Amino acid sequence: MIPAQPILVGLLAALVVLYFARLRSRATDGLLVGLCFVFAALLVIRPTMATKIANAVGIGRGVDLIFYLAIPGLALMVLLLFARTRDLNSKLTATLREIAISNARVHPGSSEPPR
Repeated sequence: MIPAQPILVGLLAALVVLYFARLRSRATDGLLVGLCFVFAALLVIRPTMATKIANAVGIGRGVDLIFYLAIPGLALMVLLLFARTRDLNSKLTATLREIAISNARVHPGSSEPPR
């Protein structure tokens, strides 16, 4: 085992612990995170496995396979975060509108009756 392998597995484990401790969401997300951790740890521990899998699907190197999988995965994460941000923004806007309407005051001299 080369020195980088335990460090990389430790970093992966720390990310999983951070996810479950701070960023919990649906159970399916947790299952996906767990599977990604197991797959990533296997590839760190046995790097030749990535090359064998890549060769089996017609890709020359294991690192190319990892990049081909990582780029769409990261793009999906960006889209999911963007969708979540838009959802939170719309909820915040609706909440602020409700607060503004409930706290609205009529200015003196206005023809509108008080609420």
